[in-house]
Amino acid sequence: MTMPRLNLVRSLRRWSGLRRLWLLLAIAIATQNVALMEHTQGPQAAVMALLVWAGAYICLEDRLPLLRPRPGRGQLLLGVPLLLWVLARSALASHWDGLLFAMAPVGGLALLLLGIPWRQRHHCREALLCLLLLPAYALVMRVLPEQPLSLASAIGAGTLLSSLGVPVHVEQRSVLLSGGGVTVLGACNGLDLIAQLVSVAVLFQLAFPLRGWRSRCLLALLTPLLGWWINVMRVALLATIAGGGQGKGSALFDFFHDQAGSLLFSGVATLALGWVYLVLLERQLAPVPASQSPVLPPSQVLR
Repeated sequence: MTMPRLNLVRSLRRWSGLRRLWLLLAIAIATQNVALMEHTQGPQAAVMALLVWAGAYICLEDRLPLLRPRPGRGQLLLGVPLLLWVLARSALASHWDGLLFAMAPVGGLALLLLGIPWRQRHHCREALLCLLLLPAYALVMRVLPEQPLSLASAIGAGTLLSSLGVPVHVEQRSVLLSGGGVTVLGACNGLDLIAQLVSVAVLFQLAFPLRGWRSRCLLALLTPLLGWWINVMRVALLATIAGGGQGKGSALFDFFHDQAGSLLFSGVATLALGWVYLVLLERQLAPVPASQSPVLPPSQVLR
């Protein structure tokens, strides 16, 4: 009876070591991908990469305690070259490299092949869909025309400032105050924020799905409008700063235009979307009627 027990202990230790190695590899690939996006694309793309990897983790969270990596020969023959390709291609990536956004789903597929038995691949479907949001984000940013959204953002910022009593003149893309103003170009029209919020909404839906079609339609309508409105607030703030004599080159303007201040608006938009999603999620969780609530006998009541 002792020998089978020792074999069982050794087997558990072996699988535990492989599981730890797989988790460390997954953390390394995700960290490397986020750092690469920050280095080549900037903070907005890095935040997007962090979101998709976090979404993939949330979708797999309940499966990780049961993870026992034991890939077959075919999975090793395909997974290892994919992983090596991601590492080698990352060293050659540049700002204009279109394959850069495909490295997250390819790396996720390699991790799937190395860690999950092929017959259980359906458990990773939502996680891979999360990672596919990164190339979808890049496609939206490069395909959609920027001019209509830029004009709408300038008009929205002018309307917001006018409603607050600030004298402002909007001339196509330009929001002009007495002391200066801003011109809304493609990089500042809010398309990146809208694409980011839509991706976050899809992540929420994959991890914590809304069942009602009305809630889904409402979310699909509110998400891009929320991203556009938050960016309108940012444009209005930049126009106010420039109108006060602190235009481009000043510390305050550059903070909200180029640096961490732009991420502040992304954080506010994400928090607002999270609040909206929680409200919609709570609506589909009907409360249990008092007449149907379980009643414990007196002997089982905690004292």
